[in-house]
Amino acid sequence: MTALEKSGTVERSGSAAPDPLERALGSPWLGAGLAVAAIAAQLAGHIDCDVSWFLTFAEKTVDGATPYIDVTDPNPPASFLSLVPAVLLARALHVAPEASVAALVFVFAAGVIGLAFHLLRLGAVRSRRSSLLLLNVIVFLLLFAPALVFAEREHIALLASLPLLAALAIEQRRPAPSRAARLVAGLGGGLAIALKPHFALAIALPALASAWRERRLRALWREELVAAALAAGAYAVAVVLLFPAYVERALPLALEVYGPARDGLAHLMIFSLAPAYLALLAGLLFASRGGLDRATLVFLCASIGYFVAFLVQGKGWINHAYPALALILAAFALLALRRHAPGAAPSTLTKFLFVPALVAAPACFGLAELLADAEEHPGLTEAVASVSPPHPRVATIARQLDFGHPLVRRLEGQWIGRQNALWVTALVGRLLPSADPERQARLESRRRTDLSDFAEDLRRGRPDIVVVEDEATRRFALARPETAAALDGYRLAARAGEIEIWRRAAE
Repeated sequence: MTALEKSGTVERSGSAAPDPLERALGSPWLGAGLAVAAIAAQLAGHIDCDVSWFLTFAEKTVDGATPYIDVTDPNPPASFLSLVPAVLLARALHVAPEASVAALVFVFAAGVIGLAFHLLRLGAVRSRRSSLLLLNVIVFLLLFAPALVFAEREHIALLASLPLLAALAIEQRRPAPSRAARLVAGLGGGLAIALKPHFALAIALPALASAWRERRLRALWREELVAAALAAGAYAVAVVLLFPAYVERALPLALEVYGPARDGLAHLMIFSLAPAYLALLAGLLFASRGGLDRATLVFLCASIGYFVAFLVQGKGWINHAYPALALILAAFALLALRRHAPGAAPSTLTKFLFVPALVAAPACFGLAELLADAEEHPGLTEAVASVSPPHPRVATIARQLDFGHPLVRRLEGQWIGRQNALWVTALVGRLLPSADPERQARLESRRRTDLSDFAEDLRRGRPDIVVVEDEATRRFALARPETAAALDGYRLAARAGEIEIWRRAAE
């Protein structure tokens, strides 16, 4: 038997032929079908409220607004810059920006999955049959399973980091990929960090695990890791030089208000996808008692890095949990394919933990809501449309951004306001009870500024419609001196459940 056969890179002539199900799961036609199904799902639904907001942010910037002054957000510039190409493409082709976003993400995904598959074939030492099955799992996890998370920063970051993880998975004895492939993989890692600095954990942990496996610190001095670090560093310098308002205004606000407003660890461990992740992690560690191959170790450590980032952010949202869950499932697939000899029965954990979790993943990320094109707040768009002029100017008095986005885009209207919602006011209310007197004073100042800026936006923008989250929120806003006159000149025109729609009175 040759060394190549021992490694499993080629099929053994005497091995059992795959059963029809195994052959179907590893078919290129299944991969193509999954890609088509992912496209169809996105056509059936709409982009999530986060993506809708950052698309609005990108459009305003392209139209000449100054980021973090005329339009602002606690997240760093990559959040909206990543969508600027979609805005420019949509305007050049005269298509909807949402379609442009989806198309560019699919094209980007095809490129990174293709590069990652090439690198995994070098590094994961799989047979052709197993490699194709693994490719279908990756296509499923990165294109179809994201559902409502599609095109979120977490989704784009995971796609961007995939080739770097594949490069780290290459065994020492295997042929090294080209320098160009390594550099491109590293730049993808830099992009992931630019989108959210927390995601450096998802690169640092597998890099350290690889160095530990090789028993040499020099293993960290790899072209792809150096490229990732340089790209992230260059982005940080560019932010300081090109977006000083982010450093002076948005970043301090994020550090003082947005970041600390976290759910407790106990709450996250019960009321989020954390229990599902921990169950998969425990199952994978139990199944790998005999040891982990390098590729599985790399994907596992990256998954743990993304999970730690999920806990650090502390919001519990499904988009924050998505990269960790997708990668733990990919690691489980790598382990199962490594242990599963052709013709052998899959292990109990594979059958009763990994496979059900894999199948259920799209449901965890809102597939049913996507296919139904479910509105964030049912009936809101129809209620606003029934009382507003064409292409209305819209503002909201709401704690969450999903009351205004993608509502405004559905109505082909204009968003009025620097922020996407009164999130500063809402989060300050959460933080005040546990703050010391000095910090309470700083937080109160933040809230006054937020409300004053909002009142000024209303005066200048003169929205046709103001969407109010509920009566309690309206009473709170009108009781504050900064926004006491927010609804002067407006009348209550419609309701959608508890949501109130106020229209500017005829002048």
